[in-house]
Amino acid sequence: MTVDQPDDAVAQAMRLRASDADRERVAGILRDAYAEGRLSLPEHEERLAEAYRATTYADLVPVLRDLPVPPGTIAVPDLPGGGLAAAPAAGSMPVQPGLAGQAESNAVAVFGQFTRRGAWTVPAQMSASAVFGEGILDYTQAVLTQRETVVNAVALFGSLKITVPPGLAVRNEAVAVLGAVEMPVDPGPPGAPVLVIKGAAIFGSIEIKR
Repeated sequence: MTVDQPDDAVAQAMRLRASDADRERVAGILRDAYAEGRLSLPEHEERLAEAYRATTYADLVPVLRDLPVPPGTIAVPDLPGGGLAAAPAAGSMPVQPGLAGQAESNAVAVFGQFTRRGAWTVPAQMSASAVFGEGILDYTQAVLTQRETVVNAVALFGSLKITVPPGLAVRNEAVAVLGAVEMPVDPGPPGAPVLVIKGAAIFGSIEIKR
C-alpha cells in the first residue's frame, strides 16, 4: 500500500465498512446524550437509527456532530498562532537544506511497523501512515532539511509515535475521529525549527512526546 496524499488516505479510511462494535459504541454515546437531556426522544431515535444504518465510518461521524463525547473520541486540532522568528533560538536543531534530495517522503505500516530513528534525513514534507500497525518517527538525532517540516499523519486502527527533542518546536494540526491525538504541553522554544503534524487518527492514535 502506498499513500502519497494523506487526504486521500483519510478519505479511503472513512469509506471502510464499520463493524457492529463500532455502531454499538456510537449508540452508547447517543444513549448517554439522551439520558443527560442533550437529545430529545425524537432526535435520539433518529440518530440511533442512523447509527445502526451506517455502513462506513463516514456514516457514523456525523451522528456525533454536536455532542460531547468521552475524552479521546473526538479531538479538536490545536492551532497556535504565530510563525517562525527571524533568528533561530539558542539550542535549536540545526538545518541542512543541501541534504533534502536524500530524504524519503513516505513511511507506511500495514499490519506491521516502520521506524525512522537515528541520524535519518527528514524531508520538507512526508506522509506517515499506520493502518492496523505502528509507526515510529524519532527526531532526536534526525537531520532537518527545512526550518518547517510537515508530517501528514494517518493512524487508522493503528498508532503513530513521534518523539521530538527540546530544540524542535511542534505545532499540532491533526484531528482525532473516534481516536486520540496527544500533544506535549511544551510546544518548544520560539524561533526553533518547527515540526507541523497534520492528518487524522481514526480509531487510532497519534502520540507526540519529548
